[in-house]
Amino acid sequence: MDISSDDNDGDHSSNWEQDGSDDSDSNNSISDGPIGVHPTNNTNYTLSFSHERQLSDIHSGPQDVDYDISFQEVHPSAGWITRTCEPPIQRSLRLQHEGGETIYTIYRPFSSKEELGLSYWLHESGLSKTKIDAFLKSDYVKAHPLSYKTSKALHSRIEEIAYTGPEWKFQLLVPSYGTPIGTVEFLYRNPMEVIQYLFSRPALAESMEYEPKRIYRDESKEERLYSEMSTGDWWWRVQNTLPEGATVVPVILGSDSTHLTQFGGGKKAWPVYLTIGNISSRVRNRPSQRAWMVVAYIPVVKFSDGADIQGTLANRLYHQCMELVFSPLIEAGVAGTTIVDSKGKARNCYPRIAAHLADHPEQALVNVAAAYNSPVTTASYHNLGDPHPHPPRTRKWILEQIHSVCGEVDPADIKSYQKAARARGLNGVHKPYWRNLPGYQPELCACPDILHGVIRFWRDHVLKWSLYLTGENEYDARLKAIQPVVGYKHFRGGIKHLLQWTGREDRELQRVHVALVSGCQKITPKTMRNLRAFHDFLYLVQYRYHSTKTLTYLRDALQEFHNTKDEYIRLGARKSVRGQSHFNIPKLSGLSSFGIHIPELGTSPQFSTEIIESNHRTLVKYLYTFTNRKGFLAQMCQRLDRSERLLHQAEAIDWYKRTRQQQQLEAAFASYSPGFRRIAMDRYQEALQPPTKPSRHSITSHLQLSGTPYRTKETLWNIALEYKILGLSVAVHDFLKANQEPGEGHDAIRVRYVDVWTKLRIQASDIQDEDNVSQCHTVEAVPPSDSLPYGRCHCVLVHDTGDAATVGIAGYRVAQVRLIFKISLHDPSGSMHNMFLAYVQYFSRPKQTPDKNINMYTVSREDRRGIRAGVVVPLDSIVRFVQLVPKFGATIHPNLTAENSADVCRDFYINSFADKEIYQAVW
Repeated sequence: MDISSDDNDGDHSSNWEQDGSDDSDSNNSISDGPIGVHPTNNTNYTLSFSHERQLSDIHSGPQDVDYDISFQEVHPSAGWITRTCEPPIQRSLRLQHEGGETIYTIYRPFSSKEELGLSYWLHESGLSKTKIDAFLKSDYVKAHPLSYKTSKALHSRIEEIAYTGPEWKFQLLVPSYGTPIGTVEFLYRNPMEVIQYLFSRPALAESMEYEPKRIYRDESKEERLYSEMSTGDWWWRVQNTLPEGATVVPVILGSDSTHLTQFGGGKKAWPVYLTIGNISSRVRNRPSQRAWMVVAYIPVVKFSDGADIQGTLANRLYHQCMELVFSPLIEAGVAGTTIVDSKGKARNCYPRIAAHLADHPEQALVNVAAAYNSPVTTASYHNLGDPHPHPPRTRKWILEQIHSVCGEVDPADIKSYQKAARARGLNGVHKPYWRNLPGYQPELCACPDILHGVIRFWRDHVLKWSLYLTGENEYDARLKAIQPVVGYKHFRGGIKHLLQWTGREDRELQRVHVALVSGCQKITPKTMRNLRAFHDFLYLVQYRYHSTKTLTYLRDALQEFHNTKDEYIRLGARKSVRGQSHFNIPKLSGLSSFGIHIPELGTSPQFSTEIIESNHRTLVKYLYTFTNRKGFLAQMCQRLDRSERLLHQAEAIDWYKRTRQQQQLEAAFASYSPGFRRIAMDRYQEALQPPTKPSRHSITSHLQLSGTPYRTKETLWNIALEYKILGLSVAVHDFLKANQEPGEGHDAIRVRYVDVWTKLRIQASDIQDEDNVSQCHTVEAVPPSDSLPYGRCHCVLVHDTGDAATVGIAGYRVAQVRLIFKISLHDPSGSMHNMFLAYVQYFSRPKQTPDKNINMYTVSREDRRGIRAGVVVPLDSIVRFVQLVPKFGATIHPNLTAENSADVCRDFYINSFADKEIYQAVW
């Protein structure tokens, strides 16, 4: 195979001889030919947003609003291609071949595909060097010899892989201030090399964006829509400051110190991660895509200086290290730099640090904020609880404050300087690492964080205030009485004695908290409005798509929380440590940032520090397990480098095979007309997709049953006895009679036997993006037993009228599913033979307006003379799962349990906080 290129280094070519595998020779050229460098029309233009990134049905709040995208503007002078050249992945394969071998294999430096696979497994298996050596000396390996014989040789082979990724640098660092205990070892990589590598990866090619856009609901441009970073105002504004055709590279950082040992040891690492906003958030934040890379490990240092200045010394060292790492972004950000993407297309790129994912203490460190000061606004301790946002903590404001302090006190006098700095809301750092970076905006880079800023605020404050008012015992009793749901955590022991508390416990409690505490004696109407408002805000900030309307809902919810929060002080729930009640809580001041940040940089879930926590597990803590615990950072970097080389080679091989296949197809279709060639290529690509094997019992696109029924070929009478449904036979007969086709005989409605299932899987389309599916819910219909005297039967929304909308409950009824079954008729030709049905018991129709204060709809049991009648409905009339939470009243009845509450209680809330999807669908 001849690989040619057309780049600035001249033409290169290599003859590729395959190893006898399925990779046969091909004489087709891989390199792209010359293409147009930029659009000829530079005016704003509109497009129908109907391609792969279509967003639809953005919804929130008490209105059914259709947000199908029909209009967008793309910046006319962004992302132009300046030239085409050899794709970087192709270059790495070519360089790997330039070792002089006569016979070439794409698996070099390994001898075969099988050896590469085994080498990858040995490296990632967690086996020690001793065990790897023992394996390599085994009889099996002797019978199937490898090109290496020891673990050391294996590692050397891996390091021979031609890798175009960033290289690690090691430096013995001398802190500018303070006397460290021991040497300070600093390991880092050039961020420009990381950015170039991310651009070059073929696996990320289809998710890359190079120009900002403004998306609107329609051509009136009255309603703006936000999702990815490219839809925010920041990217468009930066683009306007750059030369024509330039490409903005939004650099996203993440950092947080983490413990490496779970029990003792005190070992810590402080990684700094980097990715780019050009990659779509769905791909960027998926761990399997490896779009985040470690760019540095900040030294965790102790100083021999006084304890009162240890914090300031550590802060200054952090900024010293960060300045060393990110100084290459200064020149590139000012003059631009050429970056080649995975297809060999070069662009004039300008990197800008756009976002930094961090918890509150690290945000304060980055933005030089003193303790109990807002890191993103000028709010100080005494106005952290103000309902209105304070002026932003801009770059100009911070540097002016630092300049003023430096004019008063010498920064070398650390003790005096930090005292003067704190008086101005600063933390003692006088040289922020970002001070020379072009375009840096600290008030935007410190992204509002859902995990630490909202969810932890809920746990640390809102939950505690609620527990004070309800009482821990009452809260636990109510919590334990909630009917268990598959996929939801059930707190059988309550939370009073919970030993381990993670983010999952927070989310599981947030599902039911509002409905759970409603009706308690000390939960006043004002308190309930406050809780509802905060949970509205909590769920709204987690939207993946926002509009100007939904942002209004978000700001209104936060304002309602501020308007009613003083009720906690009045009731004695909010108490300060010093005895003075107030709301000067640092995280509270950050809540207003969401409404400002989303229009600038896109929706907030893509900036959650949960991403950093996930990176810690795979890129830090896992690597630490392979070290000898001495000088572990260097060993971790070495391990990471080898893993990246192996994954790079796997990606290069995959690219090579796909590219060669594409060239062969183009050659085969070369004689066809362009239109027919395009159709043929599309159909071939469709044929390559693995066939989707449907479930044996796929009722609709969103309803599925397991392949094996709970009961097969049972009579209706036996099922009625087991499930204790007295009117089952009558209900089935009534349904069949009402739906019988004209001309069908009696056998067409006479049941022969039934198959029964106890679980129904419901996975509807995502409310905000119908191209994706929402969370899967399992609806149970378990028969009564000794442990479950009423069985376990969940509730659903059943389609009731033809005018039902996608969101809301109009046109639907709430029903409890008692039985899921399929009927077999005596006449197999009957129209309803093998039809899937459900026996359900309806609740009352909800009122047109939700209950006041809690803002949830309520339903009640419908009893007829003490008997709960049911009806049979087609299984495909079930739309989605809903969770009902009983109205417990002032105090819970002592006999209520998780096994009986759903059946003995009469009145229920339709819980709109059951999950994020239900929140948008059932409001």
